[in-house]
Amino acid sequence: MTVSQIFFGRRAVRHGLVWLVVVVFYGLKAWQEPIPTGIMHSLESSAAWIAVLALVIYAHFWLLANLLERRRVALYLLATAGLLLAGGALHYFLKELVTASPVKFPGGLYGIGFRIGYLAGKAASNLLPALLLATTARYVRRGTVSHLQMQQLRALQLETELSLLKAQVNQHFLFNTLNNLYGLSLAAPDQMPEALLQLAGLMRYQLDSSRQSTVTVGTEAEYLANYIGLEKLRLRENTKVEFLTDLPHPDRPLAPLLLLPLVENCFKHAIDPSGKNTIRIQLTQTDTGLTLRTGNSIPAQFRPAPSGLGLPTLRARLAQFYPGNRHRLAVEATDTFYAANLQLVF
Repeated sequence: MTVSQIFFGRRAVRHGLVWLVVVVFYGLKAWQEPIPTGIMHSLESSAAWIAVLALVIYAHFWLLANLLERRRVALYLLATAGLLLAGGALHYFLKELVTASPVKFPGGLYGIGFRIGYLAGKAASNLLPALLLATTARYVRRGTVSHLQMQQLRALQLETELSLLKAQVNQHFLFNTLNNLYGLSLAAPDQMPEALLQLAGLMRYQLDSSRQSTVTVGTEAEYLANYIGLEKLRLRENTKVEFLTDLPHPDRPLAPLLLLPLVENCFKHAIDPSGKNTIRIQLTQTDTGLTLRTGNSIPAQFRPAPSGLGLPTLRARLAQFYPGNRHRLAVEATDTFYAANLQLVF
């Protein structure tokens, strides 16, 4: 558990640290008094003030939870005004006990009004700013915790979607590949060992990447090469596939299976049994980033299907692992060609 998690998650620790800062502040302020009696007098006054302040703040927290947050606004405002007056009165009486120099008020009804006005002024000038500060801190903390919880839930959702994506790839791709391997064993048995090694490498990578938060650029490129090699087993001679890589820094970390959706789309949408098909995949790397460019021809009879998990999950994972300007995904589609350009900044 991190320091921030302890601070935001444990109420006693959080409030204890804040009140410790308050006590130290008033203690240092009292220490600046010129004579020992002045120091003791200031310490006693500060202790009385801190006690009143704590009572008012925690009582106001109760009003927030039980009145304002239940939309009983009028009752909340009335109770808060009463709380401030009561806090001002309590502060006055405690200060009077400590200093032994009470404020003299006029008598009669005028004196009662003067007392109420005096206490209201003291409450407004002393307690109200502290109350506003404590309330702001309460809701800022609550907003921060909610934001952290939303991030955790979003990360969990993305991991779930990634697991679904892996399961989808495993089921459909493995089924098609096994059929292709069966055909290959009859038509070209000498190519079977290489194809089986590619399939083993692909399955091993998916198993290993599911246990890791990051892989390397080199292992991701090897995975794509195995995937493309196995996909080519089912293609006819009228389909041209190009896969080019330039990776001077293959050990750089990368989120697993981040590039697969764009490569997978090329083979889903580019196959025309009668016409010529073209698939181009280029993976290049610089000192500061990685770029994947994919492009494929689109058959005349192709009809786009509703989007699955691939691209939406990709965009969400890009926003999580490469937020803001650290990624750019551009897609261009015409009636005959589809191109995607993904740029990552390390």
